[in-house]
Order: sequence, then structure tokens, then C-alpha cells
Amino acid sequence: MSGRILLAALISGVGGIFTSWLITGTIFHPFQARTPQTWRASEGAAQYAAASGLTVLCALVITILFSATGGLHSVAGPITNGVYFGFLCWGALALPVTLSSAVFINIDKGVVIGLLLDWLTVCLLAGGVAGWLLG
Repeated sequence: MSGRILLAALISGVGGIFTSWLITGTIFHPFQARTPQTWRASEGAAQYAAASGLTVLCALVITILFSATGGLHSVAGPITNGVYFGFLCWGALALPVTLSSAVFINIDKGVVIGLLLDWLTVCLLAGGVAGWLLG
């Protein structure tokens, strides 16, 4: 695997961890209290580490996909192409999975909005950084 791919995944993954903390862990976290029966009684370092690892994995997969497809080809620059690619990845995966889950799982709408914004940010970061380093 290319060093640039790993670097792009690491940069965007770490950025995604911080934006996830801000969006889900801070701004939208109070909405979880509206459906207390949905959430596990304990959350701590193990859960935060697992969520962080999944964020980096998402960034890695988007970066690999961007590289494997040769990126998007348009008149826009490589970063813009990468951001658009990240948006498409979000629209194809995170958006329908999150909304489908919200149909069946008792999750407050505020949490759903927070998760959608969280994963949108992660996907845009991953695509943008991939476009920047690989484009």
C-alpha cells in the first residue's frame, strides 16, 4: 500500500476523530438523553478507541477507493474532486445506513442529524485529503 494512501488516511482519520468528538460527542450529545433506553449504561476508553479506529478505517477505505478509481475527473481541482468523491461515498453508505437504522431503532432525531453531519464531515475530509495527496 502506498505511503501516500496511508498518510492521507491517517491525516483525515485523525481529523475525523476530532470533528466526531466535536459534533457527536459535544454538540449533539445532549440529544442522547431523550432516549436513554437506547444507549449502553457505560461508555469509556474502550468504546472511544473502537469508534476512533472505525473513523480511521472509514478514511482509509475512502482513500483506497479514490486511489483505485483514479479520482474523479472534472474541470475542478483534485481537492474539489476528492471532496465530491467523499460526498458520494457518504451518500451511498453513511446516509442510507443511518437513516435506515433510525427507522427501526429508537434514536432521537437530534442524534440522527448529529451522526449524519459527523459522517459527512469524516467523508469530506477523507475525500479532500485523498484528492490533495493523491490527485
